[in-house]
Amino acid sequence: MRSFVGVSLIVFLAAAFTHAQDLHLADAWPDKARYAPAEAVHIVVDMAGQAAGGEQLSASIRHLGHIVGQCQSARLASGPATPQALLCTPPTQDYRGYLVTVQLAAANGHVLAERQTAIDVSSDWKRFPRYGYLAHYNAAEGTRPAEWMAELNRFHINGLEFYDFQYRHDQPLAGSVQHPAASWKDIAGRRVDAAIVHDLIDQAHLFNMMAMAYNASYSSYDDALTRPEHPLPLQWATWTSADAPRTATSAKSLVLDNTPDWATHSLNYMNQNDPGWQQYLYGKMRDLFAVYPFDGWHIDTFGEKGGYAFDGSPVDYISGFPAFINHASAALHKRIVFNAVGTLGQERIARSAAEFVYSELWDDNETYDGILSTVEQVHYANPHDGYVLAAYVHKEPQTGPAPMAKQFNMPSVLLADASIFASGAAHIELGDGDRMLYREYFPADTRLAVSPSLHEALRHYYDFLTAYENYLRDDLDFDPCGVQIEVDGQLTNPRAVPASLWTLARRKDSTTIVHLINLLGSNDDHWRDSMMTRPDAPTLPNLRVRIASPGTVSAVGWASPDIDGGAYHAVPFQLLQQGASTWVELTLPSLHYWDAIFIEHRAKSSSSK
Repeated sequence: MRSFVGVSLIVFLAAAFTHAQDLHLADAWPDKARYAPAEAVHIVVDMAGQAAGGEQLSASIRHLGHIVGQCQSARLASGPATPQALLCTPPTQDYRGYLVTVQLAAANGHVLAERQTAIDVSSDWKRFPRYGYLAHYNAAEGTRPAEWMAELNRFHINGLEFYDFQYRHDQPLAGSVQHPAASWKDIAGRRVDAAIVHDLIDQAHLFNMMAMAYNASYSSYDDALTRPEHPLPLQWATWTSADAPRTATSAKSLVLDNTPDWATHSLNYMNQNDPGWQQYLYGKMRDLFAVYPFDGWHIDTFGEKGGYAFDGSPVDYISGFPAFINHASAALHKRIVFNAVGTLGQERIARSAAEFVYSELWDDNETYDGILSTVEQVHYANPHDGYVLAAYVHKEPQTGPAPMAKQFNMPSVLLADASIFASGAAHIELGDGDRMLYREYFPADTRLAVSPSLHEALRHYYDFLTAYENYLRDDLDFDPCGVQIEVDGQLTNPRAVPASLWTLARRKDSTTIVHLINLLGSNDDHWRDSMMTRPDAPTLPNLRVRIASPGTVSAVGWASPDIDGGAYHAVPFQLLQQGASTWVELTLPSLHYWDAIFIEHRAKSSSSK
């Protein structure tokens, strides 16, 4: 009898151990993309495998490694693991990002697994925009509103551009306010279902995402000036010269390279600065907003600098951007995002009523240093403004055949994101559920797939962007005095020189932030990889780093989206005196694409006599 009990106990313990070994954290994410201060926060934890029973699931909220908030824990019952939702209480301070560390422990307290996610506590999205997109609006194209929004929420996307959903540029609402159309064709002849547009907006709002309606500031269809009913006044058009014939056929336009299915074969360049055109377009957008509960207007442009008005006077689009934005905001009482194509006019937009600056990068900014330069330009124009870049990593080559690859090239994507995020901006690239942009026509996002490994890496990058938002793009000092950076055995450069380590220094209050971005392995300084051939960066172990940073050092840590899900790690350091400079010396365990080092300085004590 004793022998039988002993064997049974051994079998039971072995089975319990096996169950515990099978049990693991599959995923973790917050239930919303953004939270107002004091809003309830739930971390959804997905597990796989069998629970032996008694295991504990817990989570902590961290800011630069310091635990600043806790979550309710959960004890698991034996059997198949099921998703759990942990109620969390972050600090109520506004505009703060936090890393959330989720842990799964055995009944005896031994940690079995750990995973990171992040939360953004911000009363408004515009300070830390994480912009995504939508470009398909019917079930035949695979649109699944609830599923798509749930997926984008896992990346903390807090705003969405509804690209090319509108009926016409000069008449965005199909039908009328009293009798809106149930469906219509967009500019490319694709079906748009009103019910799906409504559902996408509603689902976005469930996750605290802003829904932005796309439409251009100076475009009308090719028949708008000549249609039999209600033609637009010719006086609102523009021409390429002061003395060109003032006719509809000679008006300035953008010729579209498209198929016969498209609704128009060109777009007229209307006089954006003309009060009559402005009031007309604002009225049409007002009709749209009366039917669809969008939060604002994503205003597009096409990189044109201007033309000539009906009376022969020059039209300067760039100088007119702020007035157009401010007038639209006042007339519609909606949020405004305005595309500065090729960065044209972005400094002016930074000082307007726009939510933040949004710039589409083209030939003049296709290098890593070009990213840094354009971010610096906006920062110095308005250091409090958010910034989003549209940067199409695999835009087709201008000549020759496109590459045959079917998936995004992971090194290209992650180095571009590292460069954009470390420079102080966000990247519009994710949308339509699990798809990603590779070119400027958003509905083409079905051509290239995101591999499972890239999908997982991007989750960590967007966790990192959210968790460390205050140290990446929160009114930082972009040129902290006295900071010097050296890495043993490696070439370094603060201006993104290829085949070197790109070093960026920033200061936030009493913290110095140093970014190391690995540009080794290639002599190409372009982030745009049209041929999809950028090689992987070599992983560098045990880098000896020295940083001169004025101030008394109290702690040093590092984090990377490439390692441990972006978890913050305290790191041992030494202080070395060289002349008038005090250097912090430390060893980074690893650098693949991007590491960030955080040097915390002790506040100077004050004394009174």
